[in-house]
Amino acid sequence: MAQQPSLGRRELLCDSGPLVALFNRADHYHSQALAFFKQHGSHIRLLTSWEVISEVMYFLDFSADAQADLLMWLHEGAVRDQIRIASLQTEDLPGLATMMRKYADRPMDLADASLVWLANSSGVTDIMTVDRADFAVYRTNKRKAFRNVFV
Repeated sequence: MAQQPSLGRRELLCDSGPLVALFNRADHYHSQALAFFKQHGSHIRLLTSWEVISEVMYFLDFSADAQADLLMWLHEGAVRDQIRIASLQTEDLPGLATMMRKYADRPMDLADASLVWLANSSGVTDIMTVDRADFAVYRTNKRKAFRNVFV
């Protein structure tokens, strides 16, 4: 595994893949997720959405313990201001629909659309994802590319 570059103290968008990997020992990226959080965990603030968390819970449905561990980990990170989980509002839906139509050839799911929405609202484009292909194509409203810091 390649050494991750130092991230300093910064905010990162977080997609479902690294979180699934962190809580699923059988996941292909489990070791990498553990190493990433061990190296960078105290220096980053994760930004994600409830749509991403819902997707992670779905992929962890093999274990109530894994799901509960994720929820407690998120709670502890939120309390320490290391994790922020954004909530979409009704007024955000037309913009999400427009994005999903724009990237229909991928196709863009709601979790991915919520992360692009979060990038637009926060200005953060560094992302933790295993979804290299899609996030290499997605752009913010200002045409800014995403930089994957995970794989």
